[in-house]
Amino acid sequence: MTPPRAAPLALTLAALAAACGRGGDAGPKGPRPVAVRVAQAEQRDVPVEVRAVGRIVANQSVAVRAQVSGPIVAVRFTEGQAVRRGDVLLELDPRPYRAALDEARARLAQDDARAASARDDARRFAELVKKEYVTQQQAEQASAAATAAAAAVAADRAQVDRAALDLSYCTVRAPAAGRTGRLLVHAGNLVTASAQTPLLTIEQVKPVYAAFSVPERHLPALQGWRAHPPPVRVRAGDGPEIAGVLDFVDNAVDAGTGTILLKARLANEDEALWPGQVVDVALRIGERRGAVVVPAAAVAQGQQGDYAYVVGADGKAELRGVTVEQAGDAESVLSKGIAPGERVVVEGQLKLRPGAQVEVQGPREEGRKAPGT
Repeated sequence: MTPPRAAPLALTLAALAAACGRGGDAGPKGPRPVAVRVAQAEQRDVPVEVRAVGRIVANQSVAVRAQVSGPIVAVRFTEGQAVRRGDVLLELDPRPYRAALDEARARLAQDDARAASARDDARRFAELVKKEYVTQQQAEQASAAATAAAAAVAADRAQVDRAALDLSYCTVRAPAAGRTGRLLVHAGNLVTASAQTPLLTIEQVKPVYAAFSVPERHLPALQGWRAHPPPVRVRAGDGPEIAGVLDFVDNAVDAGTGTILLKARLANEDEALWPGQVVDVALRIGERRGAVVVPAAAVAQGQQGDYAYVVGADGKAELRGVTVEQAGDAESVLSKGIAPGERVVVEGQLKLRPGAQVEVQGPREEGRKAPGT
């Protein structure tokens, strides 16, 4: 007969066996899936662009200098002001030049009266020589005196014109429309016509040009640019893109750098661009048909070159080496490694390894931007 305490012991052993059995079912778990975001590789036509760093240059830069000597008596503009051609900028003391003009006019009047008298004498002598009241020599002398007096009058008129021109130069006007720089010689200072230092400079900022250089290998794509000027996009810092067109291609390649200088014309109606400003330039030179395009975030650089992770139908990450044909801020064009329609990882690559199970969080949504080189 079994002792009474044997039943609880049997129940305890049975419970332990059941617990061990349940514990045996929980084996070691595999690694958790890596959370990633993906985007689908697309196939479409994309523009072929050449990227470069350029600098804004003024359409016209004028150094304003005095054309006569004298002290500055008035400044009629504000530094940095937009001016039109012919606007008054400075005034020099006009009194010496006004006096010189009055003197030239008086001399002209004097010589004009003498010339009139000489002409009358010549006419009288011409009549008298016919009647033999005077000699032929006297008549010729009278005619020569009249001619000399007329020449003196012509010289006096030229002096009057020159004196009037010098007086007009006392008012310094803008030779071109644009924006004024800082005044280098202030009121009260004496300026001379032969001074090398300009009074100020005027930069024409509507339109402006973006000067940049591209490698000579792109020259074949620029053939016929005059008939069909390629579009250009310019951006200064984080500002908006500004559209323009190619307006100039230099006539020779720089032998030292292997590049050629180009200039793009920009309307700059809002004067957002300033001469000397550094800008990023994108020159469109063609179009690539049926290109494979992926977000730029999908491509990373490794020791073996560029690569990307592709998510297969089994939900696992596959490491692919890729060839980037054209890279942009938001998208990259690939010539090898990814097929259209495949899903590429755009976030979470740092946690991935080849063959890792992934958990797709959703596609990355961002505005497209045309890539460039």
